Amino acid sequence: MNFRESVWDDSEPEYAPGQKKIRNGYVWAPPKKYKDAGFSIKTYKLEGEVGDSLDLERARMCRELTREMLRWYDGETKGRQPNTWGWLIARYMTDGFSAFWDVRTRTREIYKAVLKGVENSVGDVKIDDTDFPLMARWKKAMENKGRSRHYVKNWFTHFGIVNSHGIKLGVTHCAQVKAIRSEMRFKNPAPRSTFMTRGDMARVIERADERGWRWFSLILLLRFEFLLRGIDVHGEWVPAEGETSGITHHGRRWEGGLTWEMFDRDLTRFEKVISKTRDSLPEPYEFNLTYTPIVRQRLAETPIAHRVGPVILGPEGKPLGARQVSKRFAVIRKELELPPKLQIRDARSGGGTEVKNLVSNGTISPLVVRDAMQHRNQSTTDGYLRGRSDSANKVVEMRQKAGARTNE
Repeated sequence: MNFRESVWDDSEPEYAPGQKKIRNGYVWAPPKKYKDAGFSIKTYKLEGEVGDSLDLERARMCRELTREMLRWYDGETKGRQPNTWGWLIARYMTDGFSAFWDVRTRTREIYKAVLKGVENSVGDVKIDDTDFPLMARWKKAMENKGRSRHYVKNWFTHFGIVNSHGIKLGVTHCAQVKAIRSEMRFKNPAPRSTFMTRGDMARVIERADERGWRWFSLILLLRFEFLLRGIDVHGEWVPAEGETSGITHHGRRWEGGLTWEMFDRDLTRFEKVISKTRDSLPEPYEFNLTYTPIVRQRLAETPIAHRVGPVILGPEGKPLGARQVSKRFAVIRKELELPPKLQIRDARSGGGTEVKNLVSNGTISPLVVRDAMQHRNQSTTDGYLRGRSDSANKVVEMRQKAGARTNE
């Protein structure tokens, strides 16, 4: 948003940038760009009411507040000095040409949360003062606080993303910071070992049905049988960011989940563009429902006349978010005394691990598993598969059999 020059010199007494009429009064509010950057004043109630004689006084206050906001944004207040990491983080999240706007809305929310932690830690540090000893101390401080490997690596990953924006902006020292960061070594987080077996799934579904959560059972079946991510089944709620189309509620918009238009009338198949890889793999996957009669049966419980909009609706008749689904799973997990580390996302890993055994038997190719899990790279698929000990033991068994044949 561009402001008139008179915001600085008061040459237009009637100019009231940011003023908004609320009921019978007025407030000043910063544009979204500055709120997203972290400006502390979200709204400011102006004196007076509609029809009084205080218009010029309100306009003066609006210009004063706008000047404060612009000075803050340009780095003239603590924590936003030019060429500090706090300043660069703000630039990354608000520059219209930043790669921040190339990722999905939900991903931006995650970036914001992580970068808030980065800014709280090093926001006041000058970019030019950042060298290897300093970055090593940052890493050591996190480890001393008991931060996990995942946390440390994720922190430096997002720090590196912001630094890359600095390189694009021509911030000289950012190139040196990138070189230092590339030479630092981080331990990879331990891979998850938990997964949901078919038996686990059956027990969870039985308990969910007893509770009247048949919608939850359908979510679990779709995730386990078709190896789908949660977002591609029940969808998620993301900030609307001005969008008014689709399903919106309290400033958030639902996206990503299954809708009835993706299914044929007889419930023999459905098509879905996978959310995570929709840019690199834009063609929809076609899933055959004839192999999963229990899924078809659950879907058929919705009358044809009601098959409009989202397939999965919660108890209140609205689409669900990941948090609501996870909370329900946690309740059932506790009741059934399942392993405390088991999460609903392990349903997908469980289905993939079940398929892995078919690979071990030579029934199907590993590439089939990769495609079934909607991945581009085999290495990504490998991260979801469990039962590494089974694989090791299988190799020992095969070698022993081969050795026995040799000695015959």
